[in-house]
Amino acid sequence: MKTLSIETSSKICSVAILEDKNLLKKIELNNGLTHSETLMPLIKQILEETNLTLSQIDLLVCDIGPGSFTGIRIGVSTIKAFSDSLKIPCVGISSLEGLAYSVKKDGIICSMIDCKNDNCYYAVYQLENNHYTLLESPKADSIENCLTFLNYKYTNSNLTFVGDACETYKDKIETASSNFVLSDNEKSDGVDVYSLGIAGINKYIQLGEDKNLLPLYLKKPQAQRQLEEKNIVIQDMKISDLTNLELNQFDDFWNIDILKDELSSETSQFICAKYENKIVGFAGIKVILDEADIMNIAVKKDYRRQGIATLLLNHIIDICKENGIKTIHLEVNEENFSAISLYQKFGFEECGRRKQYYDNKYDAILMKR
Repeated sequence: MKTLSIETSSKICSVAILEDKNLLKKIELNNGLTHSETLMPLIKQILEETNLTLSQIDLLVCDIGPGSFTGIRIGVSTIKAFSDSLKIPCVGISSLEGLAYSVKKDGIICSMIDCKNDNCYYAVYQLENNHYTLLESPKADSIENCLTFLNYKYTNSNLTFVGDACETYKDKIETASSNFVLSDNEKSDGVDVYSLGIAGINKYIQLGEDKNLLPLYLKKPQAQRQLEEKNIVIQDMKISDLTNLELNQFDDFWNIDILKDELSSETSQFICAKYENKIVGFAGIKVILDEADIMNIAVKKDYRRQGIATLLLNHIIDICKENGIKTIHLEVNEENFSAISLYQKFGFEECGRRKQYYDNKYDAILMKR
């Protein structure tokens, strides 16, 4: 069995191909580019160097997090696209489980990832006779709460810590208990894509493929947390919302009548972001069978650069997943660099252009996810 394993939860983009549980090839790249730019070329490179094609791959494995929200989305959407188009089974493995698999010595393992500001993601596993058992499910908590809990729960046990948090919180871990030791694994600062692949193979043998492969989010994105602190809520948009829309605050846009027609259409769905019961952003899709077109994502001028567009796009993607939408299309002005960057972070890729579509001057970039 040949397995393609990809790891995109950290700043390093990694791919590996395994033959059964033997490593054929591994490539890691950290060149400052986003994973949306590096992942597909890396996959192409590793397939060429192993003289394989995607159709010869028997299993797809990806990291589902925790980690970089953007990186995770790119990895999961890529694997899902391959799986759906080529009918290859896929499996998702958490970053924390992948870290545990890099430890080879029997005992209790605490995988820990730094998530800044004295907080961490962690999970606990037990390794015995080459079998990893989950003891504590993945959680997000402060480093103090985490170490207090582990010290209480595993008072009489030795725990081996692995992950990038070992460096960040080294002193706190070592002073919390004499039973806490740091892994001497050379890859303790990140998830090894080969170990991730082994974990994926084991999971597939035991449980079969992941029919509903989704990212593992233990914390909400920072933008969403900030917006919720401002009491910004996302909800379905209704015709009655148009009364106080202030459409002139959203740049050049559809008139109210066209927007009203779309809100009445059975094939359209709109959502809006509200602050103090006023619409500060909205987005809409047109659904045709198992595909959807994003018609617009608009944010009020005074509320831009606050994560509202990100929040709206995330909700649109969730709606599409819930309704079995396989492909999402959109078009964007080639000069709208901030929008293009946002779409790329969510796994959209350019698939064509409409020449001089905007003002007979700028191309419309066609993108899909």
